[in-house]
Amino acid sequence: MNRKKKIKELNLKIGPQDIESDVLWIINKLKEADYEALLVGGCIRNLIMGRAVQDWDITTNASLDEIFRVFKNCKLVPVGKRFGTVTLVLNKTNYEVSTFKGRKLKNKTEALKEDLSHRDFTINTLVWDQGIGLMDYLGGINDLQQGIIRGVINPAKRIKEDPLRMLRGIRLAGELDFKIEEITWREIKKYSSLLRKVSIERIRDELVRLLTSNSPGQGFQWLQEADLLRYILPELELAGEFCLEGKDKKISLFDYISGLLEELPSDLVLRISALLKGVKVLETLLAEKDLVSKILYRLKFKNSIIKKVKILLQEEGWETDLTSPAEIRKIISQVGEENIYPLLALRKADLKIREEKTKLIRMKKVGQEIREILKQKPPLSLVDLAINGTDLIGLGYPEGKEMGEVLQRLLRLVLVKPELNQRDTLIELVEKKH
Repeated sequence: MNRKKKIKELNLKIGPQDIESDVLWIINKLKEADYEALLVGGCIRNLIMGRAVQDWDITTNASLDEIFRVFKNCKLVPVGKRFGTVTLVLNKTNYEVSTFKGRKLKNKTEALKEDLSHRDFTINTLVWDQGIGLMDYLGGINDLQQGIIRGVINPAKRIKEDPLRMLRGIRLAGELDFKIEEITWREIKKYSSLLRKVSIERIRDELVRLLTSNSPGQGFQWLQEADLLRYILPELELAGEFCLEGKDKKISLFDYISGLLEELPSDLVLRISALLKGVKVLETLLAEKDLVSKILYRLKFKNSIIKKVKILLQEEGWETDLTSPAEIRKIISQVGEENIYPLLALRKADLKIREEKTKLIRMKKVGQEIREILKQKPPLSLVDLAINGTDLIGLGYPEGKEMGEVLQRLLRLVLVKPELNQRDTLIELVEKKH
């Protein structure tokens, strides 16, 4: 597994000025109650690497009951209570507070080391103490410098403690452009079947972060190599055996999907659409209809995401050449103004991967044509028509299916010839057909 770059400079002098004020307040509140309180995990890793911190994790030797007592006037959510973790909500922001796994050990340092020994990867075992500063007991700094994802002490045990760590390791490798250390990689491949024990929600969340990482295509390849993909998207197991026709060569469906993922910007809907474009190709072979919806519902994505992905993968949106203003207006009408540019991005990525250079040059011009068309504010939906249902009732049409068909027919006409969208003109056309 090759990484793309090596970290050269690390910030090893983290101070209170680098920490959010609410985080410092939580730490001080625990210390005032005579408990240890330290920052640990991804937040420290990101601070060292100069990356934005998304989540703050505090670890303490206080028990869960003691944490609840210290923060009795705050909102606490025991979402990870069985793992010894609670979510503390301050100013609408969530902060994870976890109790040491080795809390009962009398020696505070040994208790901390015991806790760190059960974390997933060495780069997530770095600790920051307000009085001491940065502490590294398990070689996390060296692995950061080398760009390595290494399981803590015994990778197999760490995976068995939480099989999601296999997916997280691949996600981190893609997110940070790191490589996975040889023994850790071997154990991921060995225990891939344990992913079946993990809830679909947790798998989905890691998949989302992988898809929006710096290397989604590479991450997708790693999922396949580690035999994890079959437990996430078994529908794509045939991808390595199926080929698409490019300009001058055949492209494996697997490489095609990876290429699409790499070409697109870090937008979740776009990248999910790229991933499932391969499923659309395989629907006929798998003899299943609407497979994209089934997969997205299985992974428990929000309805809003499912709707957008389905729109972007409609066959009509991919088959139209978009060589005329009328065709462009029809597609905008079909997918909606908010989806036309994402569809264009997908189609351009598709043509680039297939090396269809002439078509790609044409598609790049379409973006400007879309902008020009939208400036003209042409009729693109039923609400844009110069007449409506009330007008049709006045012309003798009853409410119902026939009225809807008439309005749809008029919309198709004005999409081709926007100049027809005049009330008198449309009424005249309706009267001729009635």
